[in-house]
Amino acid sequence: MRIRIDGTYAELTHAANKIRTILPVGQISPIMPLHERPHTWRVFINTAPKRDTGRWIT
Repeated sequence: MRIRIDGTYAELTHAANKIRTILPVGQISPIMPLHERPHTWRVFINTAPKRDTGRWIT
């Protein structure tokens, strides 16, 4: 799954940390400035597939 986040640097950091606690993160793109709004950046987060424990759960 690919997640796009737009916001200030603090908002991006907070959102990325929250997503990391819930989903396994595979890759985070470089932060790109948005030219139409000052002090606003965009980042893409690609989530990784869930890690399988390899055991049957009964």
